[in-house]
Amino acid sequence: MLQTILNSKIVLVVSLLLLRTTSSSAFTTTTSTIHPHPIAFLKTQNLKSSYKNTLKSFVRMMSSTQNDNKDEATSIPKLIVFDLDGCLWRPEMYEILYYSRGRGAPFQKDPNNVGQLLTCGNEPVYLLGNVRDVMKQLHYESKWDHVLVGISSRTDEPSWAGELLTKFELHVEDGNEETVSSPSESATLADVFKGGPIEIAHDSKVQHFQRISQQTGIHLEDMLFFDNESGNCREVAKLGVTVAYTPDGVTTQMFDVACEAFPQTKGDVVGIDVYGYDSLEGASRFF
Repeated sequence: MLQTILNSKIVLVVSLLLLRTTSSSAFTTTTSTIHPHPIAFLKTQNLKSSYKNTLKSFVRMMSSTQNDNKDEATSIPKLIVFDLDGCLWRPEMYEILYYSRGRGAPFQKDPNNVGQLLTCGNEPVYLLGNVRDVMKQLHYESKWDHVLVGISSRTDEPSWAGELLTKFELHVEDGNEETVSSPSESATLADVFKGGPIEIAHDSKVQHFQRISQQTGIHLEDMLFFDNESGNCREVAKLGVTVAYTPDGVTTQMFDVACEAFPQTKGDVVGIDVYGYDSLEGASRFF
């Protein structure tokens, strides 16, 4: 699209110059056909050097604008932050605490469901959406090597959440896939968050992000946040953070769309205001 506009504008300038100089002997030929390569067209004409330089400068300016737009479109955050309960896994810790009589840790692997854990009361705890795939992408793909991954959570049982992070493995053997033996296959969710800021506290997510910014030196506008509660999303988005609403947990679709939408610094939330789940635009991306 941009290249078509560029060509059209250049041809318009060429046409104006042609009209201006028709009374002189500057041209030996004329044309009314839009040339697919404006610079090549200029070279075939006996234009005065000043006109050539002007048009070439115009082309360079338009090309520079196109490159700037491309760089902006491919920008990535410096920090990606995730909520825990209801965003990475379910049930939430308060549900185990109050509805399962506090029978949470120690957690163990579920022998009947690969990749799932069991509480000490034999109740399942499982990852939502495509959390495992997204975490593997962040942990192993070179694109994310210089991106920090952090946590902002108000979970009721931080110690339980910490244990789940160390016991949910990135690689699981489901019997249908070949597995490759390597030390990295023992990596867990906790490994993805190593080196990143960890905020697990009962105060507001706004305060979490203010502290994270102070601790890391990363501007709020350079952060991307995933949360399953719309209220948290709204409050953090007001800070200038790009926020993605994940009511059913982090999915690869939402992760990709949020990265594509980054940066959003005016308080809009991805999944609500941008690519809203209840909009035709959002439906085409998520369903």
